[in-house]
Amino acid sequence: MLKIIIHGLGRLGCSVCTLVAENPNSEYSVVAGVDVMPATNLNFPTYANLADCNEAADVIVDCSVAPAVKNLISQALTKKMPVVICTTALDDNTMYAVRTAAQDIPIFLSANMSLGIHLMSRLSQIAAKAMSNTGFDIEIIEKHHNGKLDAPSGTANMLAGSIVDAIGNKELVYDRSGRKQKRKAAEIGMHAIRGGSIVGEHTVLFAGNGETLEITHNASSREIYAQGILRAVKFITSKPAGLYGMDDLL
Repeated sequence: MLKIIIHGLGRLGCSVCTLVAENPNSEYSVVAGVDVMPATNLNFPTYANLADCNEAADVIVDCSVAPAVKNLISQALTKKMPVVICTTALDDNTMYAVRTAAQDIPIFLSANMSLGIHLMSRLSQIAAKAMSNTGFDIEIIEKHHNGKLDAPSGTANMLAGSIVDAIGNKELVYDRSGRKQKRKAAEIGMHAIRGGSIVGEHTVLFAGNGETLEITHNASSREIYAQGILRAVKFITSKPAGLYGMDDLL
């Protein structure tokens, strides 16, 4: 059985805990949690700091916030433990720490743990290549619940990055409110909608002369992300040191 420490007991972290708890015959077990506000109503111990957690485990799953990831990486190195990082909006210094740590421990990093999203990314690359010289404009729209902190989402940025990888440099435009000019052909518009309890919806829009094509992924439950995390846990615990992502798992 693979023993997991959950770092960050917010919506996503709790979804992983629930999925494991509802499948008692599964090959996973949550042995501890780490959060700035430790809980007492869970069936495993929780701590305010990963350094205080001494439970034997096979992997750390990070579902926290960006500022907490650098310390997580430091503690994972000390414990010589694999990490699955699901947190988005990591800054350059944190990404440097992740890449450096991956020389010594296996790290799985993805802005979105859904298999469907990563298929969407590949389909968007195919469409972008096919339409790159045909006058189609590209816009990315994402919708999330009103409690989401970052905008646009890490997934939206990931989709934009995959399109740029496929067809070359584009200018990502996050706000047109102060612009008094026509849209440039080299732009990718990035749009964030926040409201209610929307789990997550992403659309890549290709708008041409007289026709549009939309590639959309709609997440109706966080369980899909939790399922992807458990797949990543199984994958990373058998790997040597290195930085891995959903493309490696797929």
